[in-house]
Order: sequence, then structure tokens, then C-alpha cells
Amino acid sequence: MLFRSERLNTILDDSDKEFVRRGGQPFLRLNKDIRLENVTLNYSPELEPSVRDICLVIPRGQTVALVGSSGAGKSTLADLLVGLYQPSRGKILIDGIDMQAIDLASWQRKLGVVSQDTFLLNNTIAANIAYGTPGADRQEIEAAAQAAQAAGFIAGLPEGYNTVIGERGYRLSGGQRQRLSLARALLREPQLLILDEATSALDSQSERLVQEAIERFERTHTVLVIAHRLSTIVNADLICVMDRGSIIERGRHADLMAAGGAYAHLWQQQSRGAETAAEHADPARSMDLSL
Repeated sequence: MLFRSERLNTILDDSDKEFVRRGGQPFLRLNKDIRLENVTLNYSPELEPSVRDICLVIPRGQTVALVGSSGAGKSTLADLLVGLYQPSRGKILIDGIDMQAIDLASWQRKLGVVSQDTFLLNNTIAANIAYGTPGADRQEIEAAAQAAQAAGFIAGLPEGYNTVIGERGYRLSGGQRQRLSLARALLREPQLLILDEATSALDSQSERLVQEAIERFERTHTVLVIAHRLSTIVNADLICVMDRGSIIERGRHADLMAAGGAYAHLWQQQSRGAETAAEHADPARSMDLSL
């Protein structure tokens, strides 16, 4: 009985548990920028910080890209912005207001998140796009699908927007699932769109369609892109290279290439990899045609 009592006390102890924050100032729209001021996150005291002393400004209407190796802290920054974690040190300011003073639910309703892993229901196309946006009408759903480059393939389905797509959308291709996920995010009219490796698992044609939809959205909205393929973020307003939880380089593509640092090295690595893959796909390209 004593053991059970101790176990129950451990479960009920809230000192080492995260809880969803409630209350605060309602968030309506982003007017100026999002600022991270010396943000550090420790998941637990015995581990090294996942991100440390991050200073970053995401101006309204601009696209900021995060690149770097796995474990560099890119997705951790996205989790902090979504509100899944609170900084261990430092502040996240939304138009100058500490994020801790903003109602979390109202902030999250104004976010759109598209990740590599899509979450789809065994329901109709229309219901999947509208998921998370109660009250969306058919015209709004179709407009979001059009913006996400999804309207074309939906029109070719047996029942269009009323087509049931199966558990996790197994009846659709990877590119089609990703475009539905993007349509769902765009339907929310997000003040911040977070793209976390959104195209990394797609074939080149699907990636091109998704990327075209994203680029149209980027022209007038605020976007944070976490990217593996550097070719997808060359037009970003700011590119930040992360390593071991810190930002080690920042700038536009041309400036970073001219600097010849970590970003230029990553670009060269990916370019060589793409050339090698093309040669394996078409052996004639690697032949000496002068013979």
C-alpha cells in the first residue's frame, strides 16, 4: 500500500510536468514582427540545451528559413513558436508582447503548420481540408485547395471533394496528401505559416507543385521554413544556419554563398549529390562524349 501511495504522489506531482497555459491577452493578428531574445531551451537539467541564446527577428510578411544538420535545433525553435514548450531562458515577443502574456489558444488558432508527416482522417477531401477550421464553407475550402495546388487532382477524383480518402489518406499519393495538408493550413489564414521539412519526402514533380503554392503564399504572408533541400529556400528574405543549438550564420542566399562558410559548404555538398544522382539515373551523362 505504501508503494502505491508513493507511486500516486509521483504521478500527481506537477513540479516536473508541462501544462497547457490558459488565459492572457487574446491574439488577433501580427502587425510588426516576432522576436526571439536570447532564447534557450533545456528539455531537462541534465541535458545540454537544445537551443541556446537564440536572437532572431521574423518580420511580418517575410520568409525566414532555418537550415542545418539533424539535431541542430531547427524543429525545437518551431515547437517554441507554436507554444509546445516555454523557453528556459529568454523571451519570445509577439509585436513586443511576451508570448507568456498572450492567450495560447488564440495564438495557435492563427498558426498554420505543415510538416513532413501529414495527419489525415478517414473522411472526405472537404472534411480533411476543413479540419481545425470550424464553420468553413465550401467556397472557402475550394479556394484553399486552389491556393495549395490541390484543386486539379481533386477534380479528377471519383467524387471530387466528397471522395473519402481512407485512413491517413492511403488512397492518395505523398504529394497529394501534402497538398491537402497545405490547403488545411492555408484555410486558417495563418498569421505565421511554419513549414517543417514539408517537401523533403516528395518526388521532384510533387515538390515543384507544393513549392509553387508556398511561393505564392510567401509573397504576402509571414513564413518560417525548416528546410533540408537548400534549393527550396534560395529566395528567402533571411536564411539562418544552425549548428548544435545556435545560429552560426545568417543572411540571404547570395551573401552566404559569397561568404564561403557553412552554408556554401552545404550547398556544394547537395549540388554534388544531385549531380551524382543524375548520373546514376542516366549513365550516358557520365560518359566522355568526345571519344
